[in-house]
Amino acid sequence: MKKIFTLIALACMGYACTPGATPPIASQIGETNYTPGRVVWHDLASPNPEASAAFYESVFGWTTVPYGEDEKMVWIFKKEDKPVALMAYYQTENNSGEWIGAISVPDVSASTQKAKNQGAKVLKKAMEVDNRGTISFIQDPQGAHISLVKLANGDPEPTLAEINTFLGQELWSNDTDDSESFYSNVVGYTSEETDNQKVPYTIFKMGDLNCAGMLKNPAPTVRSHWVPYLRVADLGETIAKATRAGGKVLIEPNPEIRNGNVALLMDPTGAPLAVQVYNP
Repeated sequence: MKKIFTLIALACMGYACTPGATPPIASQIGETNYTPGRVVWHDLASPNPEASAAFYESVFGWTTVPYGEDEKMVWIFKKEDKPVALMAYYQTENNSGEWIGAISVPDVSASTQKAKNQGAKVLKKAMEVDNRGTISFIQDPQGAHISLVKLANGDPEPTLAEINTFLGQELWSNDTDDSESFYSNVVGYTSEETDNQKVPYTIFKMGDLNCAGMLKNPAPTVRSHWVPYLRVADLGETIAKATRAGGKVLIEPNPEIRNGNVALLMDPTGAPLAVQVYNP
């Protein structure tokens, strides 16, 4: 997986001198302030960008804009002309895709070193990426991939996600105690246990702000993963679109899981993602 993180970062840099070839991420999503601890961006590592683009366009109504050329080509997913994610090509051993969230931190180099000291693998050390900011990629001690970022223009405003955009991130951990300690030391999270779930559930917080969730990995034979959640208007309609577009339903809606308002999908390249109707 190390190659994909180099590719995602370098693909954005490789054409920095070519007008219009660098994805204008930071300038279009950033605000003045920073909100450390929040997942503020998402990258999709895809072994088949054409299939991925067709899926996300069909299911969520996104558009796909290419940047760069040849092996340095990347794609920006947009909703109503606003960037929501970046996609880069990567051929994995098992030919599957994966979503990688980016956690906002004040100092990427310092946080990356903390992660290494806590047993993480540094897949790509902190580097400056034009029109994005400073970013690194790590694999935590439980095997989950995540990136650390300081966007150049500030973080997106912490408001309720629009329909068909990212709602949040959830860590499915094989060792929740270890993960809790790791992210506390690296990011600065405090943890809050909640009793309104059917299984033990942890909320990662920064001050009063809920930043992410964590639960015991329901698939213990699979390494830990960060699972992205997208907010949708109609769960049944979204599932129908996903299956027509070549996706699979891994976990059907269940009344005992968030009142039946969530499902776990897998896109045509094997990248897992959750969809949820969320109307607080």
